Parts: sequence; C-alpha cells; structure tokens
Amino acid sequence: MFEHSAVESLLVLISVIFLGMFLRKWKLIKEEDGGLLTKLIINVTIPAMIFYALSQQQFEAEKLMLALVMITSQVACALIAWAISSFLNLSRPRRGALILGATFTSSAFLGYAVVKEIFKESSEALADAAVVSELGVATLLFTMGIFIAMHFGTHASGKQERYQAMLKFFYSPIFISLVLSIAVSFINLPHENVFVGGLYQALELISGANTFLVALTIGVMLHFKDLSKVWWVVALVIVIKLIVQPVLSYSQSIFYGFPELWHQIVVLEAAMPTAAMTAVFAKRYGCDAELTSILIFATFISSCITMIMMVILLN
Repeated sequence: MFEHSAVESLLVLISVIFLGMFLRKWKLIKEEDGGLLTKLIINVTIPAMIFYALSQQQFEAEKLMLALVMITSQVACALIAWAISSFLNLSRPRRGALILGATFTSSAFLGYAVVKEIFKESSEALADAAVVSELGVATLLFTMGIFIAMHFGTHASGKQERYQAMLKFFYSPIFISLVLSIAVSFINLPHENVFVGGLYQALELISGANTFLVALTIGVMLHFKDLSKVWWVVALVIVIKLIVQPVLSYSQSIFYGFPELWHQIVVLEAAMPTAAMTAVFAKRYGCDAELTSILIFATFISSCITMIMMVILLN
C-alpha cells in the first residue's frame, strides 16, 4: 500500500534526524561540523544524484510543462510567504526561513519513493518524476532558493556580493551535472560496458548517501527548545506548503489538460514536505537554520496525513 510506503520513508528520515541530534548530544559530532557536511552535499552527492536520475532517460521538450507547473506553484507560495512575513514584520533571518520552508518541495527524497510505489517501477512515470524533481524543483531550489537564503541571511553583506554568489551556481558542480546529464540523455550509452556500468554503479552509491547526509545535517542543527515560540510559523508553513501548493499544481494541471499520469505526478510531488536542503542553505548563508530545521521536521510529520489525502483525492 502507498500509505505504508510513504510513512515508512518518512520514518527512515526522521530516524536519521534523531540520530544526528543524539550524536550532537553525545559530542561525537559538533554543530560546527555542519559546514563540512554541507560542502559534501552540495559538491558531491547532489551532482551525482542529478546525473544518475536524468542521464538515463532521453529528455523530451514537451515535458518542460511538468517543470513549469512546479516552478509556478513554488514561486506563488514564496510570494505568499513573503507577503505574510512582511506583514508580521519578522526579522530577516526568520523571514528567510519561513519563505524557504513554505516554498521548496522534497521531491528527490520522498518523491521518487512515492512514484515507484504507486506506479510499480514504470519507467515513464519515473522519467516524468525526474523532470519534475530536477528541472521543476532542483533548478529553482539551487537558484532562487540560494538567492532567498543569501538575501535574508546574515553571511552576505551587500547586493553585489549576493549576486556574485548567485552566479557561482552556473559554474557549480550542480549546474554542470544538470546540463551534462541532459546532453548525455540523448546518447545511447552501452550500459553493459564494464566502465559505463561501473560509473553508474558508483553514481548510484554516491547519490544514495545524499539522504543520509542531509538528514544528519538537520539533526545536528535541530533544537526543540524554542518550538513553543514559533508554533504559529510552523502552522503557516504547513498550510502553504502542504495544502496551498498541491492545490495550485492541481489547478494548473486541469487548466493545461495534462494526461492522467502527468496530473497525478505533479500533484503528488507538490504534496511532498519541505526540502531538507533548505536547512543546509539556511545554515550556510545565515538564515534562521534552527527554525528551518523545525519547519522541515514539522512538514515531514504533517505530510503523513496530507499525502494520503492527496492519494485519495487523485483516486
């Protein structure tokens, strides 16, 4: 059953988050070690995951509509979160955390697992999910997401510095991997070749470590001592991310007349919890990383209910 698979996937991530908290408490990992974990995630595991997912399915231009729906839904949620945080006159680091938490979806970790379970390893469904995840979510997350974190954070002082940091994405391992994987998708690589096959096995191994590293980083940063003070921020993010965003994607899918498969995938992906990478960006660029981690944890817990609701709605 899908419900069992979704809850099981969430429990795996939550377990690793708690492991990070315990390792910090036992002083086996320091909170400052999050910087090293962040570098490994951004420069190694994420590029490997993007290349592995996209390079094995030939890219089709019409599927850009899937990415467009996800981008539109996320941008709309970012604007809603920005308007509310401005009205409430939140501090810049806390405002950045709210926008990050309400905008970007965890399509890579849970999205693929959900699609595999529902569509029984359908290659077409997995290819569509890869387009949604990498082009509709990852490209926005690693451009707009970084910009939001830098703009509202405290580790970049002026506008010129922020824009220069933003431009670094376009020659980063993540962007190079994205472009290269799309190019390679048009080449019929001989996967039975020992070198090609070995390369993809290595990429699978490296990309598989991403979930563990991200969850561990969240656990190292996660504290519950101020949860009672931010419960209303948590409630806002849950409503925007887990209810408003899927509804926006659903409405666009109906408007564009998507095939049933596309319709199901974009709604399910939009119903995923907040992307764990937002905590990494918040930590790196000086937003409220503690609040961001709480928001990620809260949306993962709440999504156990909202994702099941979306499956029932789609059925």
